[in-house]
Amino acid sequence: MRGTHAKQVLEFLGSQKLATVMMTFLLILTFLGTLEQAEHGLYQVQKMYFESWGLVHFFDLSFMQIPLPLPGGLLCMIIFTLNLLVGGILRLQINKRNYGIFIIHVGIAVMMSAGLVKLVASEDGFLRLWESQVSSEYISHHEWEVAVFETGQSQVEEHRIAQDRWQAGARVIIDPTPGLPFELEISGALDNCSALPIGPNWNPSSPAIGGWGLLEQPRAAENEQNLPGLVIEMKPKDSSDDRSQKALLWGGQNYPWTFTVADRSFAVALRKVRHSMPFSIRLDNFEKVDHPGIATAKEYRSDVTQRTGQDDRRVRIEMNDPLRDKGLILFQSSWGPQNAAPGDELFSVFSVVRNPSDHWPLYSCIVIAIGMLITFVKKFLSYSKRQAEKMKEVAR
Repeated sequence: MRGTHAKQVLEFLGSQKLATVMMTFLLILTFLGTLEQAEHGLYQVQKMYFESWGLVHFFDLSFMQIPLPLPGGLLCMIIFTLNLLVGGILRLQINKRNYGIFIIHVGIAVMMSAGLVKLVASEDGFLRLWESQVSSEYISHHEWEVAVFETGQSQVEEHRIAQDRWQAGARVIIDPTPGLPFELEISGALDNCSALPIGPNWNPSSPAIGGWGLLEQPRAAENEQNLPGLVIEMKPKDSSDDRSQKALLWGGQNYPWTFTVADRSFAVALRKVRHSMPFSIRLDNFEKVDHPGIATAKEYRSDVTQRTGQDDRRVRIEMNDPLRDKGLILFQSSWGPQNAAPGDELFSVFSVVRNPSDHWPLYSCIVIAIGMLITFVKKFLSYSKRQAEKMKEVAR
């Protein structure tokens, strides 16, 4: 009985009907998500429609909203991948006639696995350098963190508090490390806000501290434009020596909050997440070539020195020629300042991607090509054999 049920489950997972249903849902998600980008921006739409298990899309009519429950893109792709594995690999009776088809299915499975690995394990950000500037870390586009460090030290050790621990706005007590003489309490986190001096014409969305408050703003369509804010309180572990202190942290402020406790000075900053690179990059020269007669860039490129340990390597990074090494990819993406006059110093901006499955699509295409070649050759030889037999019959 169990064997019958297992067989039915495998037949369902590997059926063409299930594949058709998943492809239909993916088409609907792509269509609705494309429409939503105009109002909510690419990042939010990608999270809601394509990186979720499920969602509810609302159709706005003049008199009511009609909800439409939908599976998320992540769920659809997982089911679609299972359908491919079960229907094209597990249930396929491999023989001399169809092992080319089997190889093609393996290649497609590798490609879909690459997308899943990129979704759960990749990181992306940017690196901005002026000429002669050196950096060994890049900055996230979307993720924020609270960084705590002691000032005045030759070796700075940072203690980082990720955004997912405080973004819900709940009151969170965090002890970054047992070695610090205080604990931090974070509360009132806002996804997007402005820091303004307290005045008679507005009510702050946060407690007023030092004559300033946070005013909550609607989320911007482009996620990079959202500036979070929060209230942070430092509580000394030995309350007999120092008193607790409060401050507002805002994503747009230029300087961290500093305080002294137990005769030691500390700083706390709300900033974009920093990711370390296994090498450093120094910008040696940035070159921008304009279109003739206008100040619009035709092409731009960066000559950099990549240092790994004690080894230096000179690399030219162009728009279609990135630097690939040690799991990182650096693309030439932009430059600035955009209002620079001729002869002004410029900076170069690189998009940085850490993707463990970067080369998997290439491998999958090679596997698929091999499977298609085998299938084509077998079909061609079979067709040639039949034609030769027909010619023999005609000759008789």
